[in-house]
Amino acid sequence: MNLVPVKLSEVKFSKDEAEVLVTYSLGSCVGVALWDPQCKAGGMAHVFLPHKSRNDDEPFGKYGDTAVPYLVSGLLDLGCKKENLQAWLAGGANVIPELATPWGDIGAMNARAVREALSKEGIRVAGERLGGNQSRTMRLYIGSGKVIVCSPDEVPTEI
Repeated sequence: MNLVPVKLSEVKFSKDEAEVLVTYSLGSCVGVALWDPQCKAGGMAHVFLPHKSRNDDEPFGKYGDTAVPYLVSGLLDLGCKKENLQAWLAGGANVIPELATPWGDIGAMNARAVREALSKEGIRVAGERLGGNQSRTMRLYIGSGKVIVCSPDEVPTEI
């Protein structure tokens, strides 16, 4: 098993069945994992904010509204079919309630943006662990499509 870290604002792809994409410290951030069971390929993004501003040159993975289409495009380039893609989400917590904006907490905003982007792409969410007030770690096992999520006070669980 080869762990491949997906850091803040990154997107990574894999067709290597021995690889596990992993993203750590998903507080208000949202981890998005996509996997195609036919192609045995997957990708993961570590989303930091909900929406890209017009003049922003930041990486596609930083924003919910750009990370999802970027993930889909990259997986199609690897030979996946859009209709086969399944999604898993983790994170979106409200770990620092004092940082809530007038529109809500950033974790909920990130989760909403990712869900909207997945809906636009026509991709169903197979599992999720969102909200609460703890950070999470998310792993996508490329060979099986299994997604495991854990937080400091929880036993690792498949979603």
